[in-house]
Amino acid sequence: SHVFPRASRAAIVSFRRPIRNMSPPVSDEGAFLLRRSPVPATSWFPEVRSILLGAVCACACVVAVTQLGQVVCFAPGGAGFHTLLGQNPVGLTKELQPETVTLVAACKMVNERIPAFQTAIQSWAAAATDSNAGKRSFDRVIIVDWSSDANLWQQVLNFWNVATPLDFYRVGDASGNKMDWVLSKAYNFGFEKVTTDVILKVDCDTFIARGLLVLNPIESTDGSKKVFRYGDYRAARDDNEIHINGCVMATKQTMKNVNYYDERLQQYGWDDTNFYDRLFASGATPMNITRVNGAGKTMITHVWHPHSDATQDERVVSSCQNRCAINHVERRNAWAGLPRSVFWKNDARFPGGYAPENKHISFENHRGGALPSVEEVLGAETAGLIETFCKNAEYASTKCHNGCDWSNGYIPREELAFDAEVKRATAQLQALGA
Repeated sequence: SHVFPRASRAAIVSFRRPIRNMSPPVSDEGAFLLRRSPVPATSWFPEVRSILLGAVCACACVVAVTQLGQVVCFAPGGAGFHTLLGQNPVGLTKELQPETVTLVAACKMVNERIPAFQTAIQSWAAAATDSNAGKRSFDRVIIVDWSSDANLWQQVLNFWNVATPLDFYRVGDASGNKMDWVLSKAYNFGFEKVTTDVILKVDCDTFIARGLLVLNPIESTDGSKKVFRYGDYRAARDDNEIHINGCVMATKQTMKNVNYYDERLQQYGWDDTNFYDRLFASGATPMNITRVNGAGKTMITHVWHPHSDATQDERVVSSCQNRCAINHVERRNAWAGLPRSVFWKNDARFPGGYAPENKHISFENHRGGALPSVEEVLGAETAGLIETFCKNAEYASTKCHNGCDWSNGYIPREELAFDAEVKRATAQLQALGA
């Protein structure tokens, strides 16, 4: 066997001595004692500043988009982005100012329609003041109370709470008695009371919002272009909006040039279209009244309410009678040169003797309004023939358009083939000549 030499004691002791500096020193807790750079305290201010800056930018964007939506519109009658450049695609560069506009409404109010009027007049009160939502739409209001069954005056006292002047006129016949509703006479009365340059004609159930004027200019700066804005039913977004077809805005002089509404039209139908046709013939350009702004907010619309008991067929027949009759007499005696109804002020005493708390509300009683209807002008015999001529609603809607009557307008031959009464009335009317 091999014998290993014994190591010296010194060698053994040297072997057991710990080897130093082979690894980093450790603390009592066993963590490496490495030297580190001091870490500065973290500040929260930059983060908050970034958040605030983002919020401000977001708010600015919302405001900018909101303001953009108030003046830009691509709906019928709108000028699109031309508005931002101070331009108008048809040259209507004159900004319409509220102080030049009077809102005119007239009605023979019945109790069933009071809720609709309450909604309408509250919208007018809001639209008569400026706000971030838009500029006011007029600076004066005229309401014509045409022998109402309901207490229209009390509704005005209840809801007109702004400093915008409101002139209230109650109208009766020569003896102070109530009269049947005649739209043409009622509005002509109101139009003549206007002292501003522009008339905004609405119904007693029309909603109006701030910002309407900026979307609906009606003149060029140099006065060479004039339009009338109206609620063309063909641009209606729904069945309810069809009912603002009678709303129209133009300068008072533009309307007066054609003698306002033709007061010979005294039954339902065609009074608005006849007015628009004559405005167009006088040189004014028809344009849609812009109903919504770029943000989709409604500027003008009809307040829904239950309608009269008249059927759609009855309305079509009545419009045909008016259309054929007025087209016939207009060729012989143009309305523009004829006198309107005469009215006179009876008194200005407030109902019940109590003055309104709102000193901006005035009241007057007027009487008058006598003027023959188109049926009376033509005579009973001719008016009766026209009634028969228009009796079938299916065909009545096609008759007497574009200024024509039975002598030069479209005559549906298929109707003559099955309705002997209409055929006989047509022949007798044609015998009267143009």
